[in-house]
Amino acid sequence: MEYDEYEDYDEYDQDNMMQQYGDEYYDYGDGMQQDQDFTYWGHFENCVVPSISQGVQITLPLLLLCMAMKVTTLFSLPSSVFHFLSIGSGLVAMAFFFEKYLFYIISLTVLGYFALQVANQTLGKYRGAVCAVVVVTYLVIMELFLADPSQWHRVRGCQMIVAMKIISVGFDVDQGTLKEIPDVIEFTGYCVFAGSIIFGPWISYSTYALAAQGVDLDLRYTATVVVKLLQALACLVVSTCIAPIMFTSESWHYKWLHAYRDAMSFRFSHYFISYLSETTSILAGLGATGNVEEGDKVKWSFAVAKPLNVELPRSLVEVVTNWNLPMHSWLKNYVFKTSRHLGNFAAILLTYAASSLLHGINFQLAAVLLSLGLYSYTEYVLRQKLSDAFSACVGAKACKPACSHRNKKKNVFVILTNVVFGLLAMFHLAYLGLMFDTDDSELEEQGYDWTHTLSKWSHLNYASHWVALITFVFYWLIK
Repeated sequence: MEYDEYEDYDEYDQDNMMQQYGDEYYDYGDGMQQDQDFTYWGHFENCVVPSISQGVQITLPLLLLCMAMKVTTLFSLPSSVFHFLSIGSGLVAMAFFFEKYLFYIISLTVLGYFALQVANQTLGKYRGAVCAVVVVTYLVIMELFLADPSQWHRVRGCQMIVAMKIISVGFDVDQGTLKEIPDVIEFTGYCVFAGSIIFGPWISYSTYALAAQGVDLDLRYTATVVVKLLQALACLVVSTCIAPIMFTSESWHYKWLHAYRDAMSFRFSHYFISYLSETTSILAGLGATGNVEEGDKVKWSFAVAKPLNVELPRSLVEVVTNWNLPMHSWLKNYVFKTSRHLGNFAAILLTYAASSLLHGINFQLAAVLLSLGLYSYTEYVLRQKLSDAFSACVGAKACKPACSHRNKKKNVFVILTNVVFGLLAMFHLAYLGLMFDTDDSELEEQGYDWTHTLSKWSHLNYASHWVALITFVFYWLIK
């Protein structure tokens, strides 16, 4: 059974990049009250306009740094200059967003390179495993014993990106994808690359190296950047201004609509960060496809998330796969595949543990990830059983056009079954996403504890967990 068929739950990311970066600046939607004086025009003036204005204001310096990085590649400068500029622009970006707390990120980068060199010189192998142990140990010690909770929570997303980069370099050298460990300047430039250090996404060292190539700027490049930025701002508006004024009645009859509303606000905050990370990545020179030397037209694309597949899902498996594509790739390649020799079950546990540790020691997040993992697995095996029993295209993932099933996707039974499972996935997402609301900014800065999680779920009578249990029992009875 393949990992990417059902064990993608670990990317239900939420470290929630919006919690580290966005929510600190964009609070317009929280606690919004509709009274007799409420007007949509007034709401537009008091929420939509300020949200867009401050969103642009906060991100503009980073966008300019990324554009400057791209422009420098047009002058055929030595690659060493590119790496030095990457370090400089990355440090400036981190200083702007994190101020003095950037020392956490610098210390992790230094420690990661030291671990790589020690493993390389003493063992000559197991570089990825050594880096993983050292990096995760550092993160756990800092979070539990040394770092101030509010400070650490602020840089946690950035730390996760750097940790993933360090570990991926170790495994890439072990596997021969990289011939040798990059020198200290190349490695540091990769870790703090302005196009991914603040809002993500994770990129491999090979992808980073491609950014140094001087692909000419054209209308496609400009148009792609503008469209991605507009998509990011649109998601910001939905998260902070539109979702909060939906279903405002306080009646208990509306509690599931409130759950869907709050989860929707959270999801669109994630899409905001995702589109923003696409913007910075492309602006810095990533995502060019096409061979210019052979006369091909260059296209620019760097997908981080696919919101439509999350909002209107076929299954939970599809949700977690498309929630964070780069992290899905990282977990699959560097955790699941490298540990699969231990057996599928052990590899799955290690994948879950790796994702949880990278996202931080947090009961709320661990509970959501574990629940989503169990939900996804149960859905996968049940739908696989139904697919085999009825020879129908009702699996958790869409069948290929040439599949051997007798009942294809246009069959009425197949359509109804897939719709029911899609609605069930939306139900689970409303329940799980409710954990990441922002009704207590002080608590959010330090991270939510177990009481917050259980109080939210108890308000909904643990309905999603009961449904998941019934689903599993049904599968067990028919298997």
